[in-house]
Amino acid sequence: MDRIKNRVADIKQLLHSVQQLQANVKELQESLPAVTEFQNEVQRALDQWHFKSQSRIDKIMGLIDDLNHHNKD
Repeated sequence: MDRIKNRVADIKQLLHSVQQLQANVKELQESLPAVTEFQNEVQRALDQWHFKSQSRIDKIMGLIDDLNHHNKD
């Protein structure tokens, strides 16, 4: 009889854990659009920073090429 009571208690605990897991999964699914939007915003900021920085990098590389060319002469 005690074994049956223990099994029932284990099953109840398992069911409770499954319910908590389902609630957590639902919460994560609901937060996914906001997380995705944040990720997109970060990527846009990185792309913009890289684009703005690229012209500076190109200018620096051009200056280095000019200096190297003048040093060869």
